[in-house]
Amino acid sequence: MKAFLSMVGANLKMQVRNRTALFWLLAFPALFILLFGFLFGRSSDFTVTVGVVNGNSTPIAAQMTKAMQKSSFFKVQRSGDRKAELQKLEQGDVDAVLVFPPHASPGQPLHVTSYVDRSRLSTAQAVSAAIQQIADRFNRGVNRGPELVSVSTRGVQGHHLSSIDYLVPGFVAMSIMQNGVIGLAAAFVALRERGVLRRIRVTPFPLMSFIGARIVSNLLVVLFQVAILLGMARALFDLRVGGDIAQVAVGVGVFSVLGALAFLAIGFFVAGVSRKVESANTLGNLITFPMLFLAGIFFPITQAPEWLQTVARILPLYYLADGLRRAMVYGTSLAHLWTDAAALLATALMGLVLAVRFFRWEPGAG
Repeated sequence: MKAFLSMVGANLKMQVRNRTALFWLLAFPALFILLFGFLFGRSSDFTVTVGVVNGNSTPIAAQMTKAMQKSSFFKVQRSGDRKAELQKLEQGDVDAVLVFPPHASPGQPLHVTSYVDRSRLSTAQAVSAAIQQIADRFNRGVNRGPELVSVSTRGVQGHHLSSIDYLVPGFVAMSIMQNGVIGLAAAFVALRERGVLRRIRVTPFPLMSFIGARIVSNLLVVLFQVAILLGMARALFDLRVGGDIAQVAVGVGVFSVLGALAFLAIGFFVAGVSRKVESANTLGNLITFPMLFLAGIFFPITQAPEWLQTVARILPLYYLADGLRRAMVYGTSLAHLWTDAAALLATALMGLVLAVRFFRWEPGAG
């Protein structure tokens, strides 16, 4: 154990002394947070997404839903479950919920209920006005007859994401990915090129202990890194933290570790198939760079086309950012984040299998 702890300490010293790696691990994501924080502050300009319940229950409901779908102001998500849609509204996944009755009463107007997030006053007012405007079109067309549609609005206390609330967890996830893939792969290939792995192979110190020490040191760096970035965002831009602080800390810590393990596994795989440090950096960037723009780091993937949303949901960075965001901003318990956790564990296991398959002691030719 003493030798293992000494190796962990040695790895930490190597990472601290690598100024280039420190820049990419801390300064680079910190610059992103500062840039976007000062640009957007706590502003919020996301597309208005409305969950529609019973949208085809009556002819008028179908026509109103169709009118909303044609409007550039709305993005309609159909559902038959009122409870599920209201939960989405509370969690910030939709901006409003429109509930049509399951059937129409003869001679009576169609009573429609609009649920809005009262913590977002400007958006709630805009959504309510737009829905009422659509209802008024139907009522104006009856020429002094009884109104066809009656809209009532109810407020729900939601947990709305500001721009900085959305972006910071994504930047933290990005830094964890960079640490695991770019940082580890290049460093490990450099050790192999210098013959360090060859020398360790002939010493009594097991290689798996050496790799384990590297993983532990990386995990410690990741936790320190996350604490620094979140502390900075909280102090400078009032990053919102939802729920109990202890629960949030546990959730963020668990997903930081899971994300680090997933991307460290990918980093070991990249190190295994790369012969030179340059090729490790190139392959690492080929893997990580597309994720930055496809995994919902800079914008919600619900604003993207359907095919792009499907692509995003196969990327491990999406699940890391989503898990961190929900645990941090919404205070969601780990029991409700099992999908994100399972995806990261699956990535870690798959990366480990590939890393073992392609592991090499000696530097390759070329």
